[in-house]
Amino acid sequence: MEPIVWDKVPEEVIYEILLRLPVKSLLGCTAVCKSWSCMIKSPTFIHTHMINRLIESNHRNNDGVQLLLHNPELEHYSLYRENDDPRASSSTLREYTDLDNPYEVYAKRTRNHTWGSEFVGACNGLVCLAGDDIDLTTLVWNPSIRKFVVLPKSGVTFCHGYDYREARCAFGYDRRANDYKVLRRVSCIQGGKFIPCQYEIWSLAKGSWKTLNTGNDRHHNERDIQQRVFDASHPPAFVNGALHWVQANMSTRNISIASFNMSDEVFGKITIPPEAGTQKCFGSDPHCVVSSYRESLAFFESSKERRESVGCGWLLHMTMWVMKEYGVAKSWDKLFTICLEGSISRLVGCRKSGDEVVLKLIVDNVQYWSVNPKTKQVQNLQIKGSRCYSVMDAFTESLVLLDQPNVFTY
Repeated sequence: MEPIVWDKVPEEVIYEILLRLPVKSLLGCTAVCKSWSCMIKSPTFIHTHMINRLIESNHRNNDGVQLLLHNPELEHYSLYRENDDPRASSSTLREYTDLDNPYEVYAKRTRNHTWGSEFVGACNGLVCLAGDDIDLTTLVWNPSIRKFVVLPKSGVTFCHGYDYREARCAFGYDRRANDYKVLRRVSCIQGGKFIPCQYEIWSLAKGSWKTLNTGNDRHHNERDIQQRVFDASHPPAFVNGALHWVQANMSTRNISIASFNMSDEVFGKITIPPEAGTQKCFGSDPHCVVSSYRESLAFFESSKERRESVGCGWLLHMTMWVMKEYGVAKSWDKLFTICLEGSISRLVGCRKSGDEVVLKLIVDNVQYWSVNPKTKQVQNLQIKGSRCYSVMDAFTESLVLLDQPNVFTY
């Protein structure tokens, strides 16, 4: 068989072949010749390759699914691959790869150190992280190609004299503009009074922050803006082109779901399931969060009751609803209600391309349980490495950031 003479292969054929290659192989192909490098680094190729990878990941078997897990205590990120035996009473995630912490790279290059970081969100192979420093140094990171971009300092700053001040970020994708954006909220309390939040948004395409005008936002005028809190242990859910999180009205204490459309850059509100027991205020019990589930919006509610007959003395109740038709309150559908032994329950994320829900329970120690909403089957989930993970998110490799000029490479 004669070797292929690539110079004689039509460019459109080469393009189709390259589109089918994984990220690691494509990075090697950029060194073959200048024309291949330009082709692979072009925005059109990067976007088309990403779409193809997303479609492939939705049709893979379990062994091909990757999950990004974050341990906030050790600032540790790992990629795990599914390893499931349907006949077993427990399932296992075996470690696939440990990822370098980009903040350590940033600190060595710039001597700017953070005191830790939190997971903001993941989308299309990008991971957004926010540093726990005064400037809330934020990164958008692609671990597959070992590149990250550092966001410029925010235009919204803290003033002195506040009793409490906080800044939070959220991350999502603007499908209309093929752009990635970070939403940042700054809130303050002075003299026991809430100072209205300031919002701004950063665009990867523009590379700068823009202050959002919320003066005409009717939800802002309802003064429930204080509770647009991005819980550090559970990031906002990115569904249907919008970010979602649970909020409470400051006057009525009614709970609802806040939304922010990444393309239109406007806030909205969605009612929670009418059957949910948590209709008022926030508290340690019950606990409610929103998440994405099979590209739909899901609402989780947990509560606990004292039960001396069980080992730890507590029973946890977890209920899950899914909104079948986005934005339609009547379409909330209850998928399951389960009862488990433990004192604290938190949603970690979803696995098997969204088919199973992973819960983190504290009994005498930390345990992970996997719930199948269809079969109602509950399995103990073993995560190799015995690390205390708080966030799990599906991860698909991509080339996004490969064409960006002002990035850190390691």
